[in-house]
Amino acid sequence: MTRTVETYLKTRGISQQSVTSFEFLQSCSDFHINPNFPQKIVDYLSKESSQIPAEITLLATSDIIESIFGKYKQFSSRCPIKQIGQTVLSISLCTMNLTTSVVKQALETVRYLDLKAWSSQVFGQSMLSQRRTVFSGWDDDTKIA
Repeated sequence: MTRTVETYLKTRGISQQSVTSFEFLQSCSDFHINPNFPQKIVDYLSKESSQIPAEITLLATSDIIESIFGKYKQFSSRCPIKQIGQTVLSISLCTMNLTTSVVKQALETVRYLDLKAWSSQVFGQSMLSQRRTVFSGWDDDTKIA
């Protein structure tokens, strides 16, 4: 029974309809358990789902978020300089179907100069840019031994 409710909540989230769905799943299954246990689940789902506005479904587990951050970590591990900065934008790539029409529309509607200005405003100077600024002045002071 716990696997059934866990699978349901992981794949469908939690909403005001969760109690009804759980009760239906329970009626279709032949569980040999303590009779108080299903009622505890119904009480818990009722309490939690009553706080959710009608027509809204919320994530019930963090599995999806953990998966997305796992993909982000795998992607960012290939970056030479480790910083969250602009690479955080790659997270959205894990949540969508990136088709040629989506890429085409993005390239036709967003100018590089606008993106660069927005990026500078939001993220500021990158770590690599900061390093270049700091170390660029050292060339003139260096003497060959």
